[in-house]
Amino acid sequence: MHYLTRSPLPTLEDRIVDHLAKAPATRSQLCEALDTSRTNLGRALTTLLDEGSVTPVRTNAPGRGRPTQLLTLNSSAAHCVGLNVTRTSCAGVMLSRAGTVLAAVHIVSPSSPSLQLSLEQTCEALAASAAHQGIDTSTVRAVGVGVPIPMGRNARLSSDAYPIMEELSELTRRWWAPLPIVDNTVRMAALAEAMWGAGTQMSSFIYLRLSGGVGGCVVSDFRLVGGAGGLAGELGHMTVNASSSPCACGKRGCLETVASLPALCEHAGVSDIAQLRSRVLAKDARACEGLDRAVAAIGYVLGCAALLINPGAIILAGEIVDAFPSVLAAVSARMHEELLPVMQWDIDVVGASLGPLGAARASASIASHS
Repeated sequence: MHYLTRSPLPTLEDRIVDHLAKAPATRSQLCEALDTSRTNLGRALTTLLDEGSVTPVRTNAPGRGRPTQLLTLNSSAAHCVGLNVTRTSCAGVMLSRAGTVLAAVHIVSPSSPSLQLSLEQTCEALAASAAHQGIDTSTVRAVGVGVPIPMGRNARLSSDAYPIMEELSELTRRWWAPLPIVDNTVRMAALAEAMWGAGTQMSSFIYLRLSGGVGGCVVSDFRLVGGAGGLAGELGHMTVNASSSPCACGKRGCLETVASLPALCEHAGVSDIAQLRSRVLAKDARACEGLDRAVAAIGYVLGCAALLINPGAIILAGEIVDAFPSVLAAVSARMHEELLPVMQWDIDVVGASLGPLGAARASASIASHS
């Protein structure tokens, strides 16, 4: 439940792959270039050869003695799969051992009515894309899945509302053999921002996604933290004065009942984000009131969280931020009202820079390094 937001030190296998990505090489050349012994190189190469990431090729050079064996990357071999399912979209990526994206799919507004069926639709589409490109999926060694449900160790999941882990594993293993590593969608999206997006090189930040629900998480000291039970950062379920509505979590008055896309649409009397945006641009009173109420509640919650952990930045993501970029400045202003006025606070509120495919890539990365 805790993930480093900086890339781990490369293993010898990683260094071999990086070197072969530039050009094929012999064992002797690899030993010299990587400054390692023949024995250590042999162990690492055995792993790469067994998993199909590296392929030996015999040269046709004339001369006496045993032909020289060149080693090259298998460019058509998939090493890991990352899947990410939200309430509004699904994404999947297939990566090589070198981290190259071999296949990717993004499904907006999946037709499937349940999490399992949405995940199945994503797996099927990704497998079809890989097959169309001639990618070898028998070499897949890791599968990561992000799902929009609580994933803490003590989370009590109703079988009627959420699938159990065994059901998710059984589903993905129809296509790829490894047992999947499963975590929350928002955590995977935040990890992607930390490694490759708006949070790159940031030691600490709060990530908050405003979409079909409201989910958050915390990065502290270059580590995405889960807390004692893996539930740290559930800011969407902090109680706000702006609402007393029932929440899907079982409480009343959660931030999610004010600041999620369904809550804003219901308040404005519209059915989707496009209609909501049109109403706000037309200065419709109810739509603008709902958005202002959401901004105030978000700013309040983030201000309380900032007093607790003093992050370097706030990263806001989701369809609401994409549709209304002005909420970044508005949330920042409201958040600063909660902070100590006698202190200097350098907390930037910025938008996320990566989409669903970034979160899927993070799922793949976590699985391949676990």
